[in-house]
Amino acid sequence: MKKLLFILTIFLSVNISAQNLYFAAFKNINKAKRLLKTDPQQADRLFIEAYSYLKQYVNKTLKNNKPSANSFRLLGEMYLNGWGVEKDMSKATKLLCAAKKLGNMKANNIIKKNNITCPEKIDYKELKQ
Repeated sequence: MKKLLFILTIFLSVNISAQNLYFAAFKNINKAKRLLKTDPQQADRLFIEAYSYLKQYVNKTLKNNKPSANSFRLLGEMYLNGWGVEKDMSKATKLLCAAKKLGNMKANNIIKKNNITCPEKIDYKELKQ
């Protein structure tokens, strides 16, 4: 079921311009967080769609050598919490630490709250989704 939804969201997301990918993902994540307790299935669909948007956005920003701290933080939170993706502490750590290094204070707070240790060096190319 998740794979079918994921494929459908990839197909639909092709029509969204690059500059709107981040904003669509941000909107979906916020809506999904509100739905987690009342409608977890709808929340999961929104998280999967947001993941698709963020993945495209991160890859575009990395390709243009303009990494995005906010998109790294959001993806890191998704991996940390298993929102629309399998939980993956390794990916969450890399993404959150990259966001922190780029000055994202929310990422810094998440890192502190979860006792995450950041590596000294961050290779942004490893963050390609």
